[in-house]
Amino acid sequence: MTVPSKIKTPLLDLKPLTPEDVPSPDSPEFCAFLDTYFTYGETLAGTMDKWKKHSVKCDGTVQIVNLHNSAGCLEAKKQLGIKEYWCGRISIHTTQSIRQIEHPLPRRSSSQYNPLTLVHAISHSLHLDTPSSTTSPGAPEEPHRRQPPINGDGNESNLHAIVEDEVDEQTRQAKVMNDAPETLYERFRRGLLEYHSENEREYIESCRETECLQVFQPHVAEVWRLTYKTPPPTNPRTFVVLLLSRELKTDPKGQREFMNISIPFDHPNCPPKQGGEKSRVRGAYVSVERVRELDEGTKVEWKMATSSDAGGNVLRFMTNASLPGKIAEDVPSFLKWMVRRFPQGGEVASHPASA
Repeated sequence: MTVPSKIKTPLLDLKPLTPEDVPSPDSPEFCAFLDTYFTYGETLAGTMDKWKKHSVKCDGTVQIVNLHNSAGCLEAKKQLGIKEYWCGRISIHTTQSIRQIEHPLPRRSSSQYNPLTLVHAISHSLHLDTPSSTTSPGAPEEPHRRQPPINGDGNESNLHAIVEDEVDEQTRQAKVMNDAPETLYERFRRGLLEYHSENEREYIESCRETECLQVFQPHVAEVWRLTYKTPPPTNPRTFVVLLLSRELKTDPKGQREFMNISIPFDHPNCPPKQGGEKSRVRGAYVSVERVRELDEGTKVEWKMATSSDAGGNVLRFMTNASLPGKIAEDVPSFLKWMVRRFPQGGEVASHPASA
């Protein structure tokens, strides 16, 4: 894999990017920036079958894997610049009645890894990050909001307009947006790819605020602030990420796939410990998520891998130890929400994970 010489080598780690690291959306360098990141993401997802098998979760349907230091993975870690602990999950789903989803979890988890579930798991037994202020009981929550889309130069742009001189990436993404889902893959796409961050508030109970801080290109490269409630005595957590989204293959049906990549981001409009962030703890996570059709579209493979730091007084080894169980919960929770939100096609079953 060759990284273009004018592009800063992207590292899939917890070091945040800044606006200066993202080329102008109107430049050829921006297209190369996206291509490079998705090449890295595809490389990472492609190695996951070689990762060390950690455990099988969710009634045997979700395989948890760790990126370890075997010979097959060391080259990938070096190539991708990975230094942190990474954990992932692999699951395969079908509309055929192979196995019903049993005991779905409550409506609380994220389809993409929700790092705050780690804080939830730890905070019940440890006194961490005691809040300096609390929200009065019954106080209304601030609704999620999407600010007017801002391009790389800080100018407002029309989110819905597709004009001839726009770059191919945005046109490609717009092509697959908002169509009524007819297949299992299209239902996954509606829930995980299209309006990803806006959708999160529908199925993450702890998600208190989602705010779009900057749009480099609508639905392709956007900066989001995600703030989550945490149980006492912990403070709320805020994560700021650059969300990159792309349908990697749009045709033919039966071979389509899409990917989301979330990268920690330092944005001037959301500095930590200032203004509304004064009482919040700043966490960080990086993740790669790929969904693709298998067997001519009769199955969907869902892979997700992540590295996370909950921030504050939550030690990294505690985060890492909690990670395998928490990312597995996302699968049945999202499937339950997806079937309810996009009922076309009926129930969804999950295949048993391979031994």
